[in-house]
Amino acid sequence: MKKIAFVIAAIVLCGLAFSQNPEKPRLISGPFAGAVTKNSAKVWIAYRGNGQNMLTLLDTSDNTTITPTGFHKINDDKGNTALVMDFTDLQPEHTYKAVVAFDLLNLHPKCFIKTQADTAVKDLNFILGSCALLNTGFSRLIFPGSSSEIFGRMKRQRSEFMVWLGDNVYYFHKHYGSYQGMFGRNLKIRRGFISLSGFLAAQPNYAIWDDHDYGWNDSDKKFPQKDSSLIVFKGFWPNPYAEKEDFKGNYFTFRYYDAEFFMTDDRWFRDSEGDTAGAYLGKEQLAWLKDKLLHSDATFKFICTGSQVLNDSYFGESYAKYPHERNNLFDFIATNNIKGVIFLTGDKHYSELSLRNWKGYPLYDFTSSPITSPVVPAKFLGFYHNSYSVPGSILYRKNFGKISLTGPVGNRSCKMEIYGRGGHKKWEYIIDASELQNRIQDKKSVKGVNKKHLKPAAK
Repeated sequence: MKKIAFVIAAIVLCGLAFSQNPEKPRLISGPFAGAVTKNSAKVWIAYRGNGQNMLTLLDTSDNTTITPTGFHKINDDKGNTALVMDFTDLQPEHTYKAVVAFDLLNLHPKCFIKTQADTAVKDLNFILGSCALLNTGFSRLIFPGSSSEIFGRMKRQRSEFMVWLGDNVYYFHKHYGSYQGMFGRNLKIRRGFISLSGFLAAQPNYAIWDDHDYGWNDSDKKFPQKDSSLIVFKGFWPNPYAEKEDFKGNYFTFRYYDAEFFMTDDRWFRDSEGDTAGAYLGKEQLAWLKDKLLHSDATFKFICTGSQVLNDSYFGESYAKYPHERNNLFDFIATNNIKGVIFLTGDKHYSELSLRNWKGYPLYDFTSSPITSPVVPAKFLGFYHNSYSVPGSILYRKNFGKISLTGPVGNRSCKMEIYGRGGHKKWEYIIDASELQNRIQDKKSVKGVNKKHLKPAAK
């Protein structure tokens, strides 16, 4: 009790000190890491006052202090700043502690960043998910039950990084109408949920958006506040955007050893539904994706996007509603013998694994949704149909996914898993890298692959 009383008193004193000196920096949220390579890292914080140069990295192996070499910040009209800091000249496979100089009480979540090893191939695992509705204020009464406890279960996985597949924050009408509204919504979620802050600090995070953290429901390229939305998203997610490439939109790539991730934008260039020849990724982004795939030597090539890709069903949003562009991408993969392709998707409010034979090439789509949002039991409501669903893989529960890449060079494998809200594994599915290089001859072979690998978790 004495310790609690001391902490409360210290917080009150700090608040009084800040009120007397509004320029004195005060941490609001963070820190957490975004893009991490063997020699660099991006770190995000939010603060009030003059705090741009007040976060450093401490090399835990020799106590060397590293200062940031670059900054990207955005502000709101209330004096709040979201800041992404670039740290370079780091050492491979070293662990760095994020030190916030103006958080004297050390109340921020502990953030340790481990750089990648200086090697081409290494075993690794990462987690993934989408649709994280967290409610504040009156919206808690409208959408009850969106608990943040699942982030504690995700943190216990101790994964090397997290892939956020969209709808990471939900905008409502009062938010998506302005830059200030979107900034405020992101900041309120980041500082309002301790379990989320602790999870973000536990590993690097990479994020794409979908409709709800871009604009209104099912929004496309016509969303009037898209420029403001892009500025806010890039200010709150420290992704490795290519600064020298002249394009707008929210897409990028990153790599961990022999796995490369192609993080796509399914909103900025997206045409309205109804035109089967319309754009989903758009001409510029599709050309970018094809070029990146063509020149990638990664064993596993994960293409990440908000909507399901392989499913032909028109229920909800899906790439199937843009068949001209989608089939063009599939044909490109098959014609150019792009090996190791796996799609990672979200949005559906249920999880599923799909496998499709496209002109002899096996394509997988691992859908992980929702993290905290309400579940949509599409099958029981009569909406569901997916001819390519792996039997037993559908899960109508709040969940997150995990992928582990293991094995020696030339014999790598990819294990996919789904975990429920309580942290219990529901199923696993193993794909050998060789499967993503060999042609599948017929549908019977596809069914045989499904039966061979799907493994429900023990009850």
